[in-house]
Amino acid sequence: MKAAGLVKGIAKYAIGFGLLAFVIWRSWDDKVLPNGNVQPGLKTILQQAPDWSYIAAAAVLMVIVLGCQFMRWYLLVRAVGLPFTLRDALRLGFVGYFYNIFLPGAIGGDGLKAIFIARDNPTRMPVAVATVVVDRLLGLFGLVLLTTVVGGTVWLQGDPTVLNNDYLKTIIRTMSIATGVILAAWVIMGLLSEHRKNRFEERLHKLKPRKLGQTLAEFWFAARTYRARARTMFIAVMLSAVAHICMVLLMFVCVRVFPLLDPATLVQTAIIAPPGYIAQVFFPAPGGVGGAEAIFGFLYTLLNRPETTGAMGRLTLRLFEWSAGLLGYLMYLNMKKELKVEPESQTVQTVQ
Repeated sequence: MKAAGLVKGIAKYAIGFGLLAFVIWRSWDDKVLPNGNVQPGLKTILQQAPDWSYIAAAAVLMVIVLGCQFMRWYLLVRAVGLPFTLRDALRLGFVGYFYNIFLPGAIGGDGLKAIFIARDNPTRMPVAVATVVVDRLLGLFGLVLLTTVVGGTVWLQGDPTVLNNDYLKTIIRTMSIATGVILAAWVIMGLLSEHRKNRFEERLHKLKPRKLGQTLAEFWFAARTYRARARTMFIAVMLSAVAHICMVLLMFVCVRVFPLLDPATLVQTAIIAPPGYIAQVFFPAPGGVGGAEAIFGFLYTLLNRPETTGAMGRLTLRLFEWSAGLLGYLMYLNMKKELKVEPESQTVQTVQ
């Protein structure tokens, strides 16, 4: 099993960094466009001095994004009655970020966080996992909602960038449908009586195998608990909103670090960045390395911008992610004795 895990991990690194190398190679040299203009490649772009004001802005935005994400998870853990402190949320948040960004193991940063919490509450492992799952679902929902609101508004206003691009319209439609389904499920859950909720939970407990039934029942308990915590969920949603707006601004700023890149407008970035962040989650490499750069390169071509712009902007953002991940590594070294979890020894999957 260990040998198989090692091979699988190496394969993930090979896929990710192999694709990243291909993206860099593809965008390295200048290109002469059909109209005679020269599109600068990465070789030319990297010869220019970066704009340090944008680098400083990106660093500040990165701190805000991580702070909002860690605080959101802290509120969700406390809402289901598990003992937890802000200090633990900060430490585990950074350690989890390190796992997600750098390590290919099956546990992932989210699994590590759930295991750490559940260790002190062994009978409530499903609830501990549920806090992480709900946290990630809130994160993904925020990205979906942002694309729906911004993309839908721009489409209704007749923006030619959207009207003349079937790919962008498909993205906006898909995000809008997902938003509607999620909101409908949330409303329906609120309309159910306590009696019906209790009966549904009892049925889950009776499912076989028994362990599966108990796990599903605990997830249902967590969901109904969060549905009843209107104030907590409102604050969590607001934190998500701030984090996602800053994530869009991060991409917007990172593209501007190197002056020769052809940046998109803020509204255009708000349309393509959220689905780009969602898509990179499913790429089988640590932190989506390679896949994220390729995805954003493609998305920028939908805006009539060079592929190099999206790829280089995302690669610049990755440098900030790696910096935060290294800080998480320092936290990991400090907490190593407390964690006592091997990356390959668990099977909990993570969603960025």
